[in-house]
Amino acid sequence: MNVTRGDGVGIEVADSYIRAVRLRHDTPGRVAAAAELPFVSYDDSAALDSFVLLRAELGDPVEPTRMATFPASATLQRIDVTGRSGPELNELRAVVDRRHGIDSTLVMDEGPRRWLLLIRWEALAIRRLEDLAERAGFVDVTVEPSPVALARVVPSNTSYLQRFVAQGDAHHAVVRNGLPVAAVGMHSTGRTAPDITTSNVDVPVAWFDDLLTEDQLTEMVSRVSRTAEAASLLDHVDGTSARATTSSGMTSLGVAGDAYPLFPVHDLRAAQRQGVALGAAAGAAGLAGTLRPVDMNAAVAASVQQFDRPWAIERLSDLPDLPDAPSAGTLKRVTKRLRPRKHR
Repeated sequence: MNVTRGDGVGIEVADSYIRAVRLRHDTPGRVAAAAELPFVSYDDSAALDSFVLLRAELGDPVEPTRMATFPASATLQRIDVTGRSGPELNELRAVVDRRHGIDSTLVMDEGPRRWLLLIRWEALAIRRLEDLAERAGFVDVTVEPSPVALARVVPSNTSYLQRFVAQGDAHHAVVRNGLPVAAVGMHSTGRTAPDITTSNVDVPVAWFDDLLTEDQLTEMVSRVSRTAEAASLLDHVDGTSARATTSSGMTSLGVAGDAYPLFPVHDLRAAQRQGVALGAAAGAAGLAGTLRPVDMNAAVAASVQQFDRPWAIERLSDLPDLPDAPSAGTLKRVTKRLRPRKHR
């Protein structure tokens, strides 16, 4: 099977579910297959089995694969790096890793501006997911944060979005021009999952210009959430829709300028279910411009053998070194050769 632009696989990974979409350029509506399976994130064998079954449900795809995930403890924030050279970016990454413990970054371009997304998550756990997917047979696997994937397919005027992955698993993000500005986990008690809500309420993104701590970032995004909810309530009162938050069953997504078909909520292809996987698939299929992989500076796992031979550190003796044996001079060596040897 030939792979061309428009072909790709997107997978959303959560603690309890994995969802996937396969896009084909020659399929009406682009969606060739969709799947959803239970997932056990803490068990390698069970997780690998789920990935194998997922690939079979998608028809054993050979297209590039992009995974999207955002653990409950993860955060994301962008900083401006416009005009910085490669060595300057590497130096900044090292500083952020050393001072703030952020070992994953992603460079994204927005016209003349360049942003560096700072991602707090367990990089070794992300590498593990990538390895499991490759062992299951998925091709050219890369990983990105879920808010990055979802921001790729929501309406262009979206400024705030919420993703309800499963019961007790949700996150929300501030978005600008299709790129995430900040994202954190959120409480989802009493909310239906899976679901996606969006809002185009005005958000002062200058709130996120400085590098914030996790608590500060959570408070800022929650402030935007309260503003969006208040705007939504106001819209219901006065009948306007300029600031309305998209409700369940009305989520409209788009891929490369084409509207994503509306499917019933119970359909595996429904936008509420596959929104994140759809955004990841669009990235893998080359439908979202130039994409860069997430740079991870995670240390090598302790279980990996770094040396090919045993070694040890021993204390040296406190005794002084022995003097070198006196060497024979040149004249003495010559005369010794001229002496007659005794024969027995």
